[in-house]
Amino acid sequence: DLRSGLTLTADRRLALRNIAVDLGGNSLTGQADLALNGTPRITANLRTGALDLSALSDETAETGGSGSPTTAGLEGWSRQEINADWLAAFDGDIALSAESIDLGQLALGPTRAVLHNDRARMVFDLQDMSAYGGKVAGEFVVNNRSGLSVGGKLTAQGVQMRDLLEDTAGVTRFTGDGTAALSFLGSGQSLDAIMRSLSGNGTLSMGRGTIAGIDLDALLGSVDAEGGSTVFDSVEATFDIAGGVLRNDDLLMLLPNFNATGAGQVNLGARTLDYTVTPKALRVNAARGGLAVPVRITGPWADPEIKADLRAAIDLNFAEEKQRAEDVVREKIQEELNIAPDDSRSTEDIVKDELENALKRELFKLFD
Repeated sequence: DLRSGLTLTADRRLALRNIAVDLGGNSLTGQADLALNGTPRITANLRTGALDLSALSDETAETGGSGSPTTAGLEGWSRQEINADWLAAFDGDIALSAESIDLGQLALGPTRAVLHNDRARMVFDLQDMSAYGGKVAGEFVVNNRSGLSVGGKLTAQGVQMRDLLEDTAGVTRFTGDGTAALSFLGSGQSLDAIMRSLSGNGTLSMGRGTIAGIDLDALLGSVDAEGGSTVFDSVEATFDIAGGVLRNDDLLMLLPNFNATGAGQVNLGARTLDYTVTPKALRVNAARGGLAVPVRITGPWADPEIKADLRAAIDLNFAEEKQRAEDVVREKIQEELNIAPDDSRSTEDIVKDELENALKRELFKLFD
């Protein structure tokens, strides 16, 4: 339903004033000017209350390659082809103010944005957006000039990470306020293709928060670490994205009794994790210093497997003792087998060679 004052000039310019439009339950007001010579050019200023665009997300999920919205969320990104031909239908600049925007998978608060569209390339200039308790700014680009691509540069401040990760990835283990910066680019005719092609980089900084499902304090105390939660004071990390895989090797997490570093990858296309967090106790004993126990996180990111890497823990914490034990074993073998001390072969090679020599000697005896 559309109501508006209308003026059409001789040079095919259409002026709409006091617009009141109802688009399937979404009400907008404002004004617009349309130049109708060639490709229509729109200059508009629109305002709305609660803008509900969830139907667009629901349609994509229901008709995507994974079936229903529920199974799509479990099995992966939608493979439904995205038709962006509508971007070529007009050019122009549209300013939009909304009290809230429901995108189905994302829920946004008060938003002020300007949409610039030029020959099937639309730039969303996010001038002021409230989302998940924080603020988001930057630009988001949808380009359909020669195949569909999306990209952007975004910053977020004070965002509640648990709500954001739950809506976007089904992850509920993290809580805390986060500040992030992200630059990205992806291409493809479906959401699945875009996610598997993503490239870019970014940073993440979080204040005090928690990680559910693992208690790192208990782990360092040689207690079952599963089922509890970890409280951290801060998290800092940078990352790079290539081929839909996010890689990070400098995560630093500060906790009351220990620090933790992290490195690994997040496969954004396949929605899987392969990441190792290594907490190190700040004080265990004066002789050894901090105890480090790597924790491996693998599997689908909505429900990953979390377990301590004991082999890596031994290598990290008992390297000196391990080397001393190997030296003792080597000396014993050299003594028993009458091997020169300066023999450069490894202990394994010495044993293997001597065993082969012994077998040869026994075989030769058969022909004596």
